[in-house]
Parts: sequence; structure tokens; C-alpha cells
Amino acid sequence: MGIKNYISSFILRFSNVKLKEILVDHHKYLGKRENPLKIYDRPPKNMILSPFNMIFDPIDRLLLVNFEEDPIYYSIELQIFHKLDIDYPLVIMYRKDNMMDIYYTNEIVIKNRKKMVTDLLTSVSFNQLDDIEYKFQFDEMGLDAYLFLIDKLEKEIEFKIKESTPEKELTSILTPISAVSKKPEYFPIVFLKKFGMVIKKNTEIFVKIHGFLRKTTEMPIQMNKMSFYLAHYSLEPIICNWNNIFSGNINPIILNPPTLNISEENITFILIRNSDYYEIKKISGKDEQDYTVSFEFSPAIPNLLSLGSNLKTKGRFSCIIDKKKGIFAGEYYLTRTGDTIEFSIQPTKGWQLFPGKLWLKTYKWVSEIQIKDIGYIFINSYWQRIKG
Repeated sequence: MGIKNYISSFILRFSNVKLKEILVDHHKYLGKRENPLKIYDRPPKNMILSPFNMIFDPIDRLLLVNFEEDPIYYSIELQIFHKLDIDYPLVIMYRKDNMMDIYYTNEIVIKNRKKMVTDLLTSVSFNQLDDIEYKFQFDEMGLDAYLFLIDKLEKEIEFKIKESTPEKELTSILTPISAVSKKPEYFPIVFLKKFGMVIKKNTEIFVKIHGFLRKTTEMPIQMNKMSFYLAHYSLEPIICNWNNIFSGNINPIILNPPTLNISEENITFILIRNSDYYEIKKISGKDEQDYTVSFEFSPAIPNLLSLGSNLKTKGRFSCIIDKKKGIFAGEYYLTRTGDTIEFSIQPTKGWQLFPGKLWLKTYKWVSEIQIKDIGYIFINSYWQRIKG
């Protein structure tokens, strides 16, 4: 799809919808499914086995602006991290040769992100600077942002955006992540709360690269008699890596005393008791700003330790982000043969800006769990990209 068709689709489909219209019907989709007791052929235990993990990448604010006519770059992204009561900037320069240059002033914003970025992109440079001058505010008139840095070519990068749109309304969106590694390390969740696009009218804007003013890219069509720049921002992004690939031993979570709510390794589990078998109804993770990402299952994930041999079962899940239910949804599948459990998950439902195959459906999580005994449980898990 060409960039102009993509942009047109964005405006036509996104500007006229409300958040409630782009969500999966959480309760209807999940229904009220329950696991029959016949799926178990081992005695119940006061413990559960979880193959899940969630890792958050907390960003305070982010802004991206596209521009034209530069021989090297085509887009700038400014991210702000709030660490130890101080704001630190990180700037990404997107290049026409498919490379990405990252600039920062303090290692605190990059030390846990280098692997994440290089997992997604192979051509990336990391550059620490003494200073990055920036401003990133939002008030009753809209966005007020500025950036100035000296890049690795020792030349100036600068932009300014100052909106004058009183009482501008913001929305939320799950960002489509489709052009990433063919062998992803995790499922990328990028949910942009308080999301806004830069309106052209009454906005002061410029992008200056290496001493030359560059044309800020505009949307090719109007909507509601308004023109937009290809620039957007989020005042509350929520970024979570779901189920990072893992190969190694895992331990059961012991319920002592028996409970239906327990936290282990940054995940909170909501359990139900099916006769004497504990099952996972919901998992939740929380970032540094207390934003949550949750997955609710129907029926609940069976107790894997007691699951019967030569058995196949399946269910559904729905994702909840910051109390908004049905951000996306899908199915899970379980098969046990002897001591081996095959567990897979695939997103199947959601909304995206552009037509074509739903990007969510190109991801499938596959795991193989070997349970020799309670003291030796081994898992090998990974994500696949599905074509077609």
C-alpha cells in the first residue's frame, strides 16, 4: 500500500470513529465458558503453572513528525522518560536507508531498551549526547513542542510545533506493529492514550535538517473541513511486551494459603476454583505509572499440572488496557500428550487503520511444556509470523 493510500485510509477510518466502535465486545466474545472436570485425570494441587510473562517499557510522552525532501531522514520521534523525578529525552531519527539513529543524554533511558530495539531492527545506531534541547507540553491550546540536537554527522536537527486549537479532544489507539522482525521476541503492545494528530490550521510548525527547512508532510485529504499534518503524539503511551520468548525451567506457583488472587514476578493472577482445581481466569501487569495490561480467558486456563493426557481443549481471551475492555482478542489451544503440553495463543480480532489482513493475526505464540515432575518443568516458547 502506498503512503498516500495509507494516510487516506487513516483519516477516513479513524477520524470518524469513537473508541467504543473499535473495541471487541469483550463480554459477548468471551461468553461464560467453563471447563468440564473430565479434562483432569490427576489429583488437584494447591498450585498453578503459568507460562506467561509481561515486560513494560514505560514512556511518559511521545511525538512523531514526518517531513519531505531530505536526502537522509524522513521522520523524527521524540520520547520523554520520567526517571527519578527527572525528565530525560530520547530521539529517534528514521532514515531512508532503513536505518535508525537513536540519540539520548542519559544511559538510564536506553540500558533496558537496547536489546528490545535490536530485536526489532538490525540497522540501528545508539548515540549519547551531552545535551538535547527540547520542550514537550500540552495545554488548553494543544501541543507545544520543540527539539534541537547535533546529530552524529555534527549537523543540526531542529523542529517546532505549536498548536492553537482550543479545547482539542484527544482519543486512544492501539498502534499497528506489522513491519517488525520475522522472528519476533515478543508480542508488541503499543497503546497510545491521549492520542492526537496535529491540525494544520493555526499551527506554527517547521522542521530544519542540517540547516535546511524541510516540508512537513501533510495528509492528502481533509476531514470535517480540517487539514492535518502527518504528525501525532501521545501524552500517555502504554507499551508492553507480552510473552517474551523463553527456554528453560519454570516453577509452579504455590498457593499457600489457598487464594484466588496472587502475584508472582510482576503478574497478578485472578483464579477460579473448579471443584478443587485452581484455574487462571485473568492475568494483569502494571507499569511504573500504574497503567495496566490484562488478559481475561474464557474458559479459564486449566490447571496445567493436572490436565489429562490425550486431551485437546481451547478457549478465548480478550485484552484489557487501562480498564478499556476488548482492545484485541483471540484464541488459545491446549493439547497434552503424556508429559508434554502444547500451548498456543493467536490474536484473531481487533481493529486497524488500514484495509487488508489484520496485523494481529500474523502473530502466533507457541510453547511446549514438559512436566516430568513438580521439581522439573521445562518450557520452550516462541512467536511465529504467519503469512497469507
